This record gives sequence, structure tokens and C-alpha cells, in this order.
Amino acid sequence: MPYDPEETLERVQNGTIRAGISLNPPWTDFTSGKAEGVEPQLLNKFAEQHNARIEWTVDSESDLFRALKHQQLDVVIGGLTSSTPWSKQAALTRPYLTIGSDEHVIAVPQGENRWLLEFDRFLQSHRREAKRHYEEEQP
Repeated sequence: MPYDPEETLERVQNGTIRAGISLNPPWTDFTSGKAEGVEPQLLNKFAEQHNARIEWTVDSESDLFRALKHQQLDVVIGGLTSSTPWSKQAALTRPYLTIGSDEHVIAVPQGENRWLLEFDRFLQSHRREAKRHYEEEQP
């Protein structure tokens, strides 16, 4: 079984997911104190399945990835793709949605392999839902 040195999965279950969000509609938005978009919808469902609440941090990608690297966040969303320059500072899920040549991923802290596996399994099982959310967000 994959291991989480910081026990992220155990801490999150029945607890709090510390989520970083950078603004990138239609993937992510934060209007009137509420996270919206394709990825917040997915993260909300993931949190629900783990009986967890989400504590949102809205910031620039550079600040969010710095916090992720120092284990201050559990996940970063923002319409990231597999070609993100931040891939050396974070673990990335497998692509959960491909739009054109962009393979969309979500970032978690490096080394938290059990957490990454759990999140990745969730995303892979919700690919159709992600595509539907994306299509609904298009004009």
C-alpha cells in the first residue's frame, strides 16, 4: 500500500482539505467567496466522499505551489495541464480530461503517494462528469 509520510489521507478523512485555487475560468473561479468551476465541483464531490470540508486559499500559482511544497496545502487546482512548469515541485495526477492537446491534472504534495493514488482514482472514475462540467461552462 502506498505510504503518506505526512498522513494526508488520514488527516483529511472526516477533517479538512486545504485547497489552493488560482483563478482560471472555466476550470476555477472564486466569486463572492465561493469556489466555482470544473475543478471545484470535482473537489467538492471528493470531499463529500471523505466526509471532509474544504478550506480554500486563493492566490497566485507561485504562492500556492510554495505552500504545497511546504505541506501547507493538500491540493492545488487552477486548470493545470501535464506540461505545467510546476511539475518539479508537486506530484501530478494522471490527466483526468483532455481538451485539444491539453491534458488537465491536479497537483498534490510530493511524497504523499497514498493521497495521490486516492485522488487519482477518484478523478479517473469521474472523467465523464468532468467533461460534462467543462461542456456546461462553455458559451
